[in-house]
Amino acid sequence: MNQVWVTGDAVVDLIPESETSLLKCPGGAPANVAVAIARLSGKSAFFGRVGDDPFGRFMQSTLDQEGVSTEFLVKDPEQRTSTVVVDLDEQGERSFTFMVKPSADQFMSVEDIPNFKQGDWLHVCSISLANEPSRSSTFEAIKRAKAAGGFISFDPNLRDEVWQDQSEIQAVVMKAVAMADVVKFSEEELLFLTDSTSMAQGLQQIAALNIALVLVTQGAKGVWRVFENQSELITGQVVSPIDTTGAGDAFVGGLLACLSQHDDWKNHPVVSSAIQWANACGALATTQKGAMTALPTQTELLQFIGQ
Repeated sequence: MNQVWVTGDAVVDLIPESETSLLKCPGGAPANVAVAIARLSGKSAFFGRVGDDPFGRFMQSTLDQEGVSTEFLVKDPEQRTSTVVVDLDEQGERSFTFMVKPSADQFMSVEDIPNFKQGDWLHVCSISLANEPSRSSTFEAIKRAKAAGGFISFDPNLRDEVWQDQSEIQAVVMKAVAMADVVKFSEEELLFLTDSTSMAQGLQQIAALNIALVLVTQGAKGVWRVFENQSELITGQVVSPIDTTGAGDAFVGGLLACLSQHDDWKNHPVVSSAIQWANACGALATTQKGAMTALPTQTELLQFIGQ
């Protein structure tokens, strides 16, 4: 089993509990993915920065308790941990208000990067690329992981409001897309990043980058998989969703937990199995409230897919 390194924002989400109170929940897409992998008995480690503050200590403690290595998580005394107020409208759609800008994760330096080994995975989201010095440090981590014989997983997970200069988003994010072995887009992200009006047009542009595995999530319908020049819609199990908050992160966690078990993963049986895990984890995560709290265990996953 190979190590999965995850970098980026470890966030405290403040979620409305009632009209007068907010519930403190651990979150942030990269942190959710790291926990998802650990719950599925994978090897995950988180590196980057949180503030040396109560929320930063809360996030480190949460990751430790979940079995995620935090040896390379830096508690920065000069900065504050990312804190996000999550609001739900009447349709259950989420909006995010980032309370700390820039937050500690945006100050990751090249000194924070661990040593990668052959076969290691590095998973990145675009918030790491939003501002300096985190942007340069993240690109350096990607280069070092690839040079060591590792693999790069990238989920854009676009959050415009974190970027100090939003005109940079497309060019910077597409630079990361081009360096990845596996990319997971939402359809909206694919169209925006490729300036396309249809998914087919967007995927045609992405095909020129020769990415090993491209996935475009389609919510309850499943996921478009592009692998070895073959494009196919893979459907998942139907569930009755309660809360979709952590579905995308659970999907990525399931995918990487499976792929990282194999040194030679670029073949149809492994990729098909990984997408089955990903779809199942994404579906299971919608059947409970919250993001990290809803991530399934390996036992729950295997029961769900009938193994």
